[in-house]
Amino acid sequence: MNVLWDLDGTILDTWPTLVQAFIRISGKELNPREVLMPLKNGTAYQKFNVSPEKIADFRQMEATFKHDEKPLFPYVRQILEQNNVNVLVTHRNRQSTEELLEYWKLTSYFEEVICPEFDGFSLKPDPESYEYLHRRYHIDLAIGDQDTDLMPARQIGISTCSFRNPNPYADFTIDCYSKFEFEK
Repeated sequence: MNVLWDLDGTILDTWPTLVQAFIRISGKELNPREVLMPLKNGTAYQKFNVSPEKIADFRQMEATFKHDEKPLFPYVRQILEQNNVNVLVTHRNRQSTEELLEYWKLTSYFEEVICPEFDGFSLKPDPESYEYLHRRYHIDLAIGDQDTDLMPARQIGISTCSFRNPNPYADFTIDCYSKFEFEK
């Protein structure tokens, strides 16, 4: 099977550090549970009245968290190992992505890693990077935890799996990779 993956919240459990980084750059006392969904759907800056110019600060703050605070989800390595091809599209910057993949010893599992802003592709949910990878690797399935991970796959006819979040763009949802089964 040839699989297109998202990184944050799909392969690595990074949302806790992303939430903490946002709270710190906001300079406000925010409840982490109230920050998570707006951060995932891109409305956090507006909802909590934080200047969008602080995104660079947010990325720098998130980078201060240790890699072991961004753990690999259980059983994901086994899924990566059983696939014929794995590719990755993430909004995370190239350096941070490579550091995390290297730290968790995942680099060798990926044929190609795309960080759209840095590789000349439009950001998800634009399907541009997915179309490129699908032409090159004949992708069977896209796995992600957000709408923006699944929308471009659906748009170009790739099956979709939502991880840990029921999603209207998902053909199926799993909450643990031990339950992963996919038939083409």
